[in-house]
Amino acid sequence: MELNLKGKTALITGGSRGIGFGAARVLASEGVNIHITSRTAADLDAAKKKITDAYKVNVTCHPCDLAAEGAAEKLAAEVGDIDFLVNNAGAIPQGTVVSLDEKTPATRRIRQDWPEGRTRPLQGSPPDACR
Repeated sequence: MELNLKGKTALITGGSRGIGFGAARVLASEGVNIHITSRTAADLDAAKKKITDAYKVNVTCHPCDLAAEGAAEKLAAEVGDIDFLVNNAGAIPQGTVVSLDEKTPATRRIRQDWPEGRTRPLQGSPPDACR
């Protein structure tokens, strides 16, 4: 499908694997130049190779942890103007909502970062509704 996106620029956070990588490939297939981020440089290099082997676009890698203080601002300065942002970065614990374990650091961070009102409706919900 031709979407007339050739020459546009996208920033995809969490773009080296999974959904972010899928978004990067789809946009690259439309001729969009890509900036991808990940915490792991090796994952970024592998993703870049797969994309540039398949599509004639520019892929720029930005190894960084966007949870670190100042990282988002530094990334914005490095990337400059973009046409699209796919904000896909995050560390989500695996499992169902009802199986979240308060002992894991990722779950504690989610609980701290989200206002109480966002998680309260999930507490006490029927287990089958959250699977």
